[in-house]
Amino acid sequence: MTKNIKKNAIQVDIFLKKFFKNQKKSNLLAPMKYSTLFGGKKIRSSIIIETSKIFKLDRKKVIQICAAVECIHSYSLIHDDLPCMDNDKLRRGKPSTHIKFGESTAILAGNSLLTLAFEIIADKRFNINPKTKVILFKELSECAGHLGIAGGQFLDLSYEKRKVNFSNIINMQKKKTGKLFQFCCLAPAILSNSNNKIKKEFSILGEEIGLLFQIADDLLDLKGNKKNVGKPVNNDKKKGKSTLIKLLGYKETLEFAFKRKKLIIQKLNKYGNKSNKLIDMINFILNRTY
Repeated sequence: MTKNIKKNAIQVDIFLKKFFKNQKKSNLLAPMKYSTLFGGKKIRSSIIIETSKIFKLDRKKVIQICAAVECIHSYSLIHDDLPCMDNDKLRRGKPSTHIKFGESTAILAGNSLLTLAFEIIADKRFNINPKTKVILFKELSECAGHLGIAGGQFLDLSYEKRKVNFSNIINMQKKKTGKLFQFCCLAPAILSNSNNKIKKEFSILGEEIGLLFQIADDLLDLKGNKKNVGKPVNNDKKKGKSTLIKLLGYKETLEFAFKRKKLIIQKLNKYGNKSNKLIDMINFILNRTY
């Protein structure tokens, strides 16, 4: 599975390099490239690519979606790492963008990546129905904004050093991480013109996969190795983050994650061999050591 993830990541990087090359020169391009091209598993891209196989979509048809999602994800990481937020100095095994380029430059690079994501989808070379593009714009903007990543980060910060109940933690993690994964599974269904029932099913599946990813991240923060993870570990406890581990304990959280994984795989099994690679991704997400 790791080999497949690397292959997908390389293809997305190739597309992004070409897209960056065609941009007009700007002082912000260097930090934008730094945060998107060098390092990172690009798991969200693999989720898009493997989900697209269920809908028999050509890989070339979804590569722009992958690139747009990676820009959104990188923007969120740049901002999350800032001193006014999580104050993380290391990301993907290298200095965070604000450490490398300065805080103001990092903020502006993050903002630019957010807007670049929509430029990638709007590009005329992404030859899909204009109405479909509008739907993708709406869904992606909702996942990135106050109802998604930004709103989830706000809750994450506001819940620090507080006693937070189970449903609020789940809600926060679904916004912070689940929403973008939701888009990753929903986008192929949109591109294939699936009916609303299928779209809703994959929207929910994506959100659940994102929640599983966030729980796995929290588990890694406690038990992972700094060298493998590429950032400091045991940060959640130091910062008083509200996680399921803090509320339920490590063992109970792991059991909860395995149950969620089982439910996700059960839903995907009905698609037969077409969902095999996506199921492999689900297993990788929870079993990963980095």
